[in-house]
Amino acid sequence: MSDQNAVLALQNAWNGVVAASAEVEKLAASVAALPSTTVVEALDLAGYRRATLAQSTAVMALHGLVEELQRKLDAGKQA
Repeated sequence: MSDQNAVLALQNAWNGVVAASAEVEKLAASVAALPSTTVVEALDLAGYRRATLAQSTAVMALHGLVEELQRKLDAGKQA
């Protein structure tokens, strides 16, 4: 992967994490405001699952990219 492509991949992966985190952030106030007496059946579990899965997937993709770039960098130093 060229340096230019690596930087573009990093930017895109980073933007994905930011966007997914923004979706989690949108839910923060409503989750914090839930009364302790709320029944589980009333929760938007599908929405919470969707938002947190998107964020965790985006974070893991970014982490994998950073790890791969580091491995390539390390391999180049050894050559």
